Amino acid sequence: MPIDLIDTHVHLLHADLFTYAWCEGNAALAGNHTLDDYRKALAAAPHDVRVQSIFYMEADVLPEERELEAELFSRLAGRDKASPTIIALVAGAQPESPEFPQQLQTLARDVRVRGVRRVLHTQADEVLTSPLLAENLRLLAERELVFDLCVRPRQMPLISALVEQCPQVQFVLDHAGAPDLAGGELDGWRDGIRALASRPNVACKFSGLGSLADPSKPLTEQVRPIFEHCLECFYPERMLWGSDWPVSADLASWLRTTAELFAGLQDYEQTAIGVSNANRIYRLN
Repeated sequence: MPIDLIDTHVHLLHADLFTYAWCEGNAALAGNHTLDDYRKALAAAPHDVRVQSIFYMEADVLPEERELEAELFSRLAGRDKASPTIIALVAGAQPESPEFPQQLQTLARDVRVRGVRRVLHTQADEVLTSPLLAENLRLLAERELVFDLCVRPRQMPLISALVEQCPQVQFVLDHAGAPDLAGGELDGWRDGIRALASRPNVACKFSGLGSLADPSKPLTEQVRPIFEHCLECFYPERMLWGSDWPVSADLASWLRTTAELFAGLQDYEQTAIGVSNANRIYRLN
């Protein structure tokens, strides 16, 4: 039986419509990377894995482009029914801003928006410790919206304190907290994962590690310790899966690594991480 997956982390890049300052100088991310391109990349995937559907993950466009970004990909989700299709969006917003309540009100009108993300690893520590950030994030709970955490290991103590102030909000840690795979400095990351896993309102997304790995070494053996530590701390009940395509561009390799790591799990654990937890955490059912 194939392993079924919901890809909870897909960036579709349309450089003809939006500005991606973080892509500048990266030839691999130049131009457009469309839903059709993602489907073509899946064609090289191993036959023992199957992506059922995908989330559109906001792509850190300019603040003035965020509303249009969410609207465009929501319309694409409603119109394009080929497989795999977009079933939900995690939209961009600025929870550190006084304008966030209005941003949230606008986003919440779209039933396909299941969460909000702000790239925080580019922000100063003062932003992460701001009372306004915590106050605004608490607004997500009443709308049952998830907040995706895009952070670095050194920020995890600050993030743990932030999460503690928002006990009713569901958080998802993107890319397993971005461990330093290539450099091998993992002690602080391990401690941070343990601390965040102690918060019942945090889940861990196993995604995006291909772009953090040493390309000269086999991918699976580099990420296996990461997967095992996250599994030990979060258990299968609070882990979910994503690709981070096209940032982690070799989708077929990531899917092969996923199949190899999932091979050591029970069927119900594969289902939880691959599909069920995404359905539950992002309220897809």
